[in-house]
Amino acid sequence: GDATGHARAFAGCGGQAVVQHHFLAVGKAARELLKARARANTANTVVISQHYPGHCMKEVFEGALPPARKGQVKVLCVYGHTHDQKCDGNDPETGVCTMIMTGGGGGCCGPEVNLGGFSAIHLEDDGGFVSDVDSEHVRFPFGQCKWAGMPAP
Repeated sequence: GDATGHARAFAGCGGQAVVQHHFLAVGKAARELLKARARANTANTVVISQHYPGHCMKEVFEGALPPARKGQVKVLCVYGHTHDQKCDGNDPETGVCTMIMTGGGGGCCGPEVNLGGFSAIHLEDDGGFVSDVDSEHVRFPFGQCKWAGMPAP
């Protein structure tokens, strides 16, 4: 959409300052929850899923792990928002994608979504995982995903 949507939301919620205060409080609560989950963690692989790119907070989670668990837990970040489908970062040891932009099938920003699809994560018995972000098994062909009611190109 256009910029009028958030202006109406601000007006309906008591103004931009009220909304910003709320989002800051939610962000602080998210950081505290991640720290608590890290301290209680017993899993070999953790998935942190959130809406916005660049806000995974992987470092917050890893920094709160008990000393004996540091370096032992694999963290996978999954996020969306931009209606794209790609790998934003790989594990330097395994080459597996650990920073996944997914949700290209959501439809936004034009008559065609170029990279529609989803991601598949396979957890392995040894605590590792394999991610599929861009194969033909998880990605739609170019131009296949369109807004409903839009004329064909």
